[in-house]
Amino acid sequence: MLSNTGLYALQALLRLARQQNGARLSAGVMARELGIPGTYLAKVLQRLAREGILDSARGAHGGYRLLADPGQLTVTKAVALFEDLRVPKTCLMGGPCNPVHPCSAHLRRADWNAAALKVLGETTLADLLDDSSMEPEEALPNHDMENPR
Repeated sequence: MLSNTGLYALQALLRLARQQNGARLSAGVMARELGIPGTYLAKVLQRLAREGILDSARGAHGGYRLLADPGQLTVTKAVALFEDLRVPKTCLMGGPCNPVHPCSAHLRRADWNAAALKVLGETTLADLLDDSSMEPEEALPNHDMENPR
């Protein structure tokens, strides 16, 4: 449902939410840890900083830190800068639907989009963090199904 840009923004925000003592973290370090192209992530982080979600500083001790409270920052707010979260008005069948009697495909799509938007609007960054004290390496997903942690 999310574009790569929205997903990168969410991943970076979650990583910053886990940062010990609100210390700054560079875009380069985050890019390496998260496996995201560095220049692309830097642009995403700059936009989040312009919107007041992150604080940024240049220099040797610079980087980014989360300004927003993870318990108050919803996924919707986190990704809205990068995603069109409106319910689509176009029909899955390819044309406009009769607004009085829309087709079943149009109704189903509207239902699933509304449900997804509700979940995104009710979910905070804190809800997505299993344990805010986890080290970044420990928080990476384990995709080895035969040897789960």
